Amino acid sequence: MRICGAAASSAYSTTSSSLLVFGSSSFSTPAKTKFLPSLSRFSVKHSCLFSPTRPHFTVTKPSMNLLNKLGFGSGRSSESMDSTIPQGPDDDIPAPGQQFAQFGAGCFWGVELVFQRVPGVSKTEVGYTQGLLHNPTYEDVCSGTTNHNEVVRVQYDPKQGTFENLLDTFWSKHDPTTPNRQGNDVGTQYRSGIYFYTPEQEKIAKESLEQQEKQLGRKIATEILPAKKFYRAEEYHQQYLEKGGRFGFKQSAAKGCNDPIRCYG
Repeated sequence: MRICGAAASSAYSTTSSSLLVFGSSSFSTPAKTKFLPSLSRFSVKHSCLFSPTRPHFTVTKPSMNLLNKLGFGSGRSSESMDSTIPQGPDDDIPAPGQQFAQFGAGCFWGVELVFQRVPGVSKTEVGYTQGLLHNPTYEDVCSGTTNHNEVVRVQYDPKQGTFENLLDTFWSKHDPTTPNRQGNDVGTQYRSGIYFYTPEQEKIAKESLEQQEKQLGRKIATEILPAKKFYRAEEYHQQYLEKGGRFGFKQSAAKGCNDPIRCYG
């Protein structure tokens, strides 16, 4: 299935010009500033993909006090600093007859819209996982000190869309060979990751990765790990592009939609 104007084939080229990735830097329109409603004091490089004339966004990373991150002089509770909580399994329960999967592939705005359009997907949420801090904020994750990844948690009906279909979408929509990076988006929160809920998902994901490496002839940096506690991101991040972002330019989340995805602040 061809989604969002990307190549129909899941095979990648070794040249960046033929691969549309989350966070690609090959933009020809003027740069725009990402709008962060509650984060006006700081920002991070955060760009998305898909349109041949897609802009990128550059904002300033916050300076974080490491002692505060360790709990000295901060308002954090002792529970928030307990890394055993975020390192526990995702104990949320999907709807009856549904399954969860988690994917990290760069800026979660574009990643979410891609999966919203996939048949069989009944719900998507963006959030943070695999980190060391309980109840992280977007500011925490952007600091680069918590090891969280920006992910999309996908709820899907396996009778309507298989996990293999989700993996095909995942591989075709980002560059899995760049560690901690998608285009202009650089940092641990942009790493490529598949986070599984069942032994079957783990087996399928690892076999799929091996196939992709053979096709590419290159080492893939994607991590495949058990799904850990999922922290839902702030509400303004949810379905961000479908809702129109800062400027109200709504993009379709209809199943099978092939419209190019434009990412903006």
